[in-house]
Amino acid sequence: MSCVTFTSLIHIYKILNMRLLLLAFSLMMSFSSFGQGTTTGSITGKITDINGTTLPGVTVIAIHTPSGTTMGTVTNEEGFFRLENLRVGGPYVVKASYIGFGEVAMEGIEIRIGESKKYDFEMSESITELTTVEVVASAGNTGENAGASTHISTEAIDRLPTLNRDIDDFLRLTPQASGYNDGTTFGGVNNRYNAIYIDGAVNNDVFGLAGSGTNGGQTGISPFSIDIIDQFQVALSPYDVALGGFAGAAVNAVTKSGTNKFAGTAYYFMQNEGLVGKTNQQVLDRTTADDQPTKVAEFNKTTFGASFGGPIIKDKLFFFTNVEIQQDEVPLTYNFGTYAGNDTQDSLNMLSDFLKETYNYDPGSTELSDKLDGLKFFGKIDWNLSDRHRLTVRHNYTKAEQYDLTANSTNRINFYNTGVYFPSITNSSALELNSQVGDHMTNNLIVGYTSVRDDRDPAGKDFPYLIIEDGGSNTIRVGSDEFSTGNKLDSDIFTLTDNFKIYKGAHTVTIGTHNEFYSIYNLFLGQNYGTYRYTSIGAFMNPAQTAKEYDRAYSLVDDITGDGSAAAADFNAMQLGLYVQDEWNVNEKLSLMGGVRLDMPVINDDPAIDDEFNTVSLPKMQAQYEIANDVEGGKAPDGQLMISPRLGFTYALDSEKKYRLRGGAGVFTSRIPFVWPGAMFNTNGLVQGRVDETTAGEPILFRPDVNNQYTNANFVAPSGDVNLFTKDFKYPQVFRGNLGVDMKLFAGLQVTVEGIYTKTMNNVLYTNINNDQSTSKTWTGVPDERVVYGRKSIDATYGAVYVGSNTNEGDSYSVTLSLAKQFDFGMYTSLGFTSGDANALNEGTSSQNSSQWRGQVQQTLGRNNPVYGRSDFALGTRLMGLVSQAINWGGNKNLATTISLFYDGMAGSPYSYVIGGNSGRNINNDQGSTSSNRALVWVPADASEIRLVDYTNSAGVVVAAATQWEQLNAFIEEDSYLSKNRGQYAEKNSKFMPYTSFLDLSIRQDLGMLLGENAHKLQLSLDIFNVLNLVNNDWGVRYSVPGDFNNFYLYDFTGYESDGTTPKFNFTYGDRKGNDALNINDYSSRWQMRLGVRYIFN
Repeated sequence: MSCVTFTSLIHIYKILNMRLLLLAFSLMMSFSSFGQGTTTGSITGKITDINGTTLPGVTVIAIHTPSGTTMGTVTNEEGFFRLENLRVGGPYVVKASYIGFGEVAMEGIEIRIGESKKYDFEMSESITELTTVEVVASAGNTGENAGASTHISTEAIDRLPTLNRDIDDFLRLTPQASGYNDGTTFGGVNNRYNAIYIDGAVNNDVFGLAGSGTNGGQTGISPFSIDIIDQFQVALSPYDVALGGFAGAAVNAVTKSGTNKFAGTAYYFMQNEGLVGKTNQQVLDRTTADDQPTKVAEFNKTTFGASFGGPIIKDKLFFFTNVEIQQDEVPLTYNFGTYAGNDTQDSLNMLSDFLKETYNYDPGSTELSDKLDGLKFFGKIDWNLSDRHRLTVRHNYTKAEQYDLTANSTNRINFYNTGVYFPSITNSSALELNSQVGDHMTNNLIVGYTSVRDDRDPAGKDFPYLIIEDGGSNTIRVGSDEFSTGNKLDSDIFTLTDNFKIYKGAHTVTIGTHNEFYSIYNLFLGQNYGTYRYTSIGAFMNPAQTAKEYDRAYSLVDDITGDGSAAAADFNAMQLGLYVQDEWNVNEKLSLMGGVRLDMPVINDDPAIDDEFNTVSLPKMQAQYEIANDVEGGKAPDGQLMISPRLGFTYALDSEKKYRLRGGAGVFTSRIPFVWPGAMFNTNGLVQGRVDETTAGEPILFRPDVNNQYTNANFVAPSGDVNLFTKDFKYPQVFRGNLGVDMKLFAGLQVTVEGIYTKTMNNVLYTNINNDQSTSKTWTGVPDERVVYGRKSIDATYGAVYVGSNTNEGDSYSVTLSLAKQFDFGMYTSLGFTSGDANALNEGTSSQNSSQWRGQVQQTLGRNNPVYGRSDFALGTRLMGLVSQAINWGGNKNLATTISLFYDGMAGSPYSYVIGGNSGRNINNDQGSTSSNRALVWVPADASEIRLVDYTNSAGVVVAAATQWEQLNAFIEEDSYLSKNRGQYAEKNSKFMPYTSFLDLSIRQDLGMLLGENAHKLQLSLDIFNVLNLVNNDWGVRYSVPGDFNNFYLYDFTGYESDGTTPKFNFTYGDRKGNDALNINDYSSRWQMRLGVRYIFN
């Protein structure tokens, strides 16, 4: 059982949790002891004499050599010891001493985040000299726990090629990772379901607006300087129940600390137009003009900063600090010759002049560039209170100011002022107290607090948003970004975690609690300035011409347009967690970890609703939709008790432990982006009103004043859209299992084979229960039997009523082979191959519930009936490799060259073939938000199965229907999927983008010397992304889909024949087919370099 739905458990749960919290505070007060994320490692083992007899009472001490930090314990009655909550890194020296026996020690031990090292000691009697064993680190990034994980060390962070110094540059070392939007997805699961912990405290964008999933991520800034990170751990299936809050992966990062030596660095990195290649030849091959390769427009990207750390009191008190400034301006390259629309550059200039002269509004240029200014500050104190207690306090401040523009494409032209101006400030603090209680108990306490202040605004002067159609699916965009007109977020997150461990014999019992408390304010008035749609530039410039479409949201609680309105979501929530587990070293070969975790997410407040919604409106909707019986207006979802049992094991297949089998299975519960349920508070029919061209009560003539826009002529409260969630709505949850084999083969070769399977237990699904489907018609004249509704509301009082519910449809799998080897002459190599797939019903990729529903891919019955199929997050195949060579000239590490090559080859993102065209956005004529093309195509078997009609292309040439069929037929024949599926509907995400190969290079040259006891080095660095394009201008191409997100507009719907039911289409790709029909991302298909210089002393 994974979820108990009856609400009476909430009261019991809160009582139990409060008692445990009181216990945690009592422990803290009595012996000084306090995230969810892992921050430390541990060392375990067993001590025997030479006859194998266990030795109880042996004193075991671990010394962190750089800081002198000491932790000690004694073996229990069965000879086991466990050194818990050890600072990551090293090297460590572990010593064991016992009366009558010679002292033994191990040196060179490195502790990795979230992992337990096991070292057994054998002691001999009457030996007076210290016996020391040097530990040699193993190669490879594979984690050492039962579950699937990847470890990213300090050395890897320093060596790996990076242009942006962003976390995603390093997470790609995880074999099951792939990029999605601005973030990273793992194992085929939505990247919004990842958890990010820094020093154990939550650092997710918990509200869920950033595609990257990080705080401040909407601006494109990294949440922290990479220079503060000591190491990362990416855990996909950690069977430690103390880790929670994710259904994708948990990303744990530990920051650097000061040591007994003063050490620091100052650095400067830069990139400009001279360090970017010219136009990829494959882009030029697509233009009709005889274009030559050109360089990008002038730009500059610079990052500079400094770090400094050391002792305040030697062996006792340490500090580390960093400050970093980022100043980026990057052009959004585009070749107008690839634009598929009918309008020319002269037409765009004419439009711009008209706006300036008529409305005194300058829309800006179509030559675009993004800009980002950032400031980051980090400070940390580590205090060894005693040999048994260690306190860490840290704070991170990140400020960003961004101008974010939408790049032009083959289907869309954007003027500069359609961009976004985005200031953001994040403050994140954490306190951690690690304590040893006696010889057989430890406690770890983490308190965290994060505040986020985001304010999204239009990039230019306030002006309505214009969408001007330009043939087919092509559009021209002008004016203030329609979703930045009233958009502000204030969120505060407080976290409290306590893990108490008891060591008894071969068992380690953990009792813990993790709790998150949220206070959230979000204003979102999309299209508040008015969004106008016209059929052409000429239609817009005609003052007597009415708009084809008009959309606007506005406040019902005040008359304020834009920021400052009270029409906001303002609510509190919490997620409470309790867990218990046992780690059992069954014998020398077998270890088990089993536990159960209880999570209860609760939204503390209820949204407002009109009194008659539940008694009058809802019963009408219940007559058509069964799901409507599970909702109640004005009520947040009941708190659900989410149960996550887990069991993992490791088993040594041989006495030398060179072959290890590991695996397990368990349930993992994610947070939810609170922007989804948050919409209940500002989209409830009482706070915001909506108007469109059908409800304004007068012809829609263009109004340039944003404070004088249309309202609903017949509007009475309640009205507008409503967002609801089912009473028993559950947060995302998956069942996941893995099985892996780790092998240490000849010559130090490390090999891992691993399989992971994930089954969806709870994901999100949307239904518009006010979409009247009682009357409809069906297409005729073609075998495509698509249903067309009347675009009517069941209850005309309201617009769309979006209900969020759960689905258990979905799964994913991956199989990985990894190899790694460290050579004696300083070379490190690794290779990983992963193959995987994933399926889903709804992807959960948007921050708006209306967009979630609008984005549901369907075949014949509309968006309320999405089809199950391959997920947007499916991995496909991926091959990655890393070769890194360190050359110490003359054996001197201060005069060294490090060269690293990273290869990443993979099938691109999956995509769907859908019906395109501006008239094809709402094929089924659904009521609700329908501005995206999401109807899967019928693949015609022959010309009789599609009604193509003549059209005039951008050159003024009429393309006959017969010619279009020849071109479409050739396209289908060229396509490996479409050619095999003629005479049926295409499946969701039926194709992967072409397999592409990318090679990145980094070179680090150290020039240094020893002055006294300190080394001083000047490090010169060069990073090159897409090296293959530097070798050959035809190589290194990155593709994208000619459509919306990952939806390929195969052919365009243009309307109906005179009978009103026979659909008409155009195929507008001409003779392009295969890869030639895909878009090419101009900028990222060029090689790019970054130069850097760093001063280091230690």
